[in-house]
Amino acid sequence: MKNRQFSIAEIRNAIAAGVISEESFARLESFLIAQSHEAAETEKFTLFRGMNDIFIALGVVALSIGWFILWGMLAASPAFWVAPLVAIAGYVVLAEYIAGKLKAALPSIAIMASLGVTIMLYAVAIYMSLTSTPDQMSGLDDVVDFGKRSINVLVVVSVIGFAFQVGFFLRYRLPVSFALIAAGILGVLWSALTAAVGPAISSYLHYLITATGLLLLGLGVFIDSRDPDRINGWAECAFWLYVMGAPMTIHSVAIAFDASPWVMVPVIVLAMLFSLIVDRRSPIISALIYVGYLLQSGFEGVSIDPSITIVLVCFIIGGLVMAFGVGWQKARQTILAPFETHAWRRYLPPS
Repeated sequence: MKNRQFSIAEIRNAIAAGVISEESFARLESFLIAQSHEAAETEKFTLFRGMNDIFIALGVVALSIGWFILWGMLAASPAFWVAPLVAIAGYVVLAEYIAGKLKAALPSIAIMASLGVTIMLYAVAIYMSLTSTPDQMSGLDDVVDFGKRSINVLVVVSVIGFAFQVGFFLRYRLPVSFALIAAGILGVLWSALTAAVGPAISSYLHYLITATGLLLLGLGVFIDSRDPDRINGWAECAFWLYVMGAPMTIHSVAIAFDASPWVMVPVIVLAMLFSLIVDRRSPIISALIYVGYLLQSGFEGVSIDPSITIVLVCFIIGGLVMAFGVGWQKARQTILAPFETHAWRRYLPPS
């Protein structure tokens, strides 16, 4: 076939079928990037490879909705305790095929979420059966309410959920698992601190979210530094850490200081510089949200018609996004040019 070009999805299918190995593909991609005269896209992620992935994901979602409705209907029956074990086994079989063999990310997310929720609800139901009378459980809603009322249960469920996400990643190596692992870190820390300190800890929630966000960003930087050319799967894992960490950090700072311009302007500038240096768009996207907020607040202060305010904010934000998108590589080159000879420069993507 003359001039036959193969897509990344087709190559990924060949890897899944065992025709070529992940290592061979990584070496090939590294070689092609090195040979290219154009700036390579370094922030890649694959959520689905085509309509078939979406089709399978919809099937998993439909099955899961039916499963949870059925499980709730069995609350007054002994089958309530057996059915989850069957469902868990079924989800594991699906995960082995869809996540393990097909490497289909979007359907795997649906399986991961449904399996994780089933395991956590089952753990709460068991705890509830040991500490309360059986007639208090008339459906899954009662199980959920019981879990919300008990701090000890929240701690246990948070730990179980976090351990499940880590185990799922270790088994199937799905980068998107890192998004839920990131959320799990916050859940475990928050539930543990609530159990230790009590409800008074809610006054410090913003500080905890900020610290967690910074931790995730730091972990993302560390992972990126191990592979500055971003030719293996860890770069996509880091992508999800930035997606979670950036809004957690910036939003919690905004809430803690009531989005004061004196605080948010320096934070926005730092986020933009950080985005350009590490070559990640997530922090700058989160910062642009507050650029819009500050612009709107400023326009309202000069008595401009609300409709005109929205138009101006959209024009300015849209212009900034376009400018960053088109001039991204040039801006990185300008910022990093004075540091090309420094040793730490080799840990960052090429500009």
